[in-house]
Parts: sequence; C-alpha cells; structure tokens
Amino acid sequence: MKFLKQYRIILAVFLLVLILVLIRTISPGRFKYDAVKWAEPSATGSNIINEAQLDAMTGKKLLVDLGSEPVSDSRFGNITVRLDPGSILDKTNLKLIRKNRGPVVLYSEDISEVARIWMILSEMGVKDLYILSESADEK
Repeated sequence: MKFLKQYRIILAVFLLVLILVLIRTISPGRFKYDAVKWAEPSATGSNIINEAQLDAMTGKKLLVDLGSEPVSDSRFGNITVRLDPGSILDKTNLKLIRKNRGPVVLYSEDISEVARIWMILSEMGVKDLYILSESADEK
C-alpha cells in the first residue's frame, strides 16, 4: 500500500497512456484512415480530367490555380482562384475549398506539385477533387 502511495502519479500517467494505446488499437476509425482508399483514384487515373470533361461537369466548379502562370483559357477566369501551394493548408484556403458545392479542380504547370496537393487534400477528406491535365493523352 505504501508503494502505491509513493508512485500514484507515475501509475496514473502510465494507466492513461495504456488506455489511450488500447483505444487507438481497438477502434479502427477514430485515429486511422485508409490510405488505399484515398490513393485509388490516383492509381486508376480517375482523378485526372481534361478541359472537355471539366465543361461537362455539373455544379459549382472551382478551379484552383497552383502555378505562377495564368490559366491558359480565359473562359475559366470566373471560377479560378489562385493559391500558393505552400499556403494551401491555411485556414481560409481550406474553408474556401471545403465550402464549394461542386467539383474542385487543381491546375498547375508542375504536375508533381498538383499531385502532392491533391493527395494532401484528399487525405483531409475533400471530396470531388480532380487534377486538370493539358490534354487527354496525359491520362
């Protein structure tokens, strides 16, 4: 009994950590995500669209320009938002992307930058997220 009184703080911390580890291990949906599910559209190429497919999409389209060059086609000007790739996770930028009620299409001259941002946003739970390609051949 004297032993328990001496080390009660250490035992309390140990029990708390043990409980948190058990919760994380037992409940698969609370702390974990399914990486295969998020990466599947990228592997199949279903997240890459061209301008014709963009025109055919319904809903409020949001084209996010991540590059330094302007979007080549001026007809997309009214739905285009230019964001710096380094600031994509800012609270205001995430709010803008998440509140859009339609497809969110990422565009940049650097395809690797767009792919990285697509993966980050899709892992954060952004739905209806696509990458705009220059042509249908890139698929």
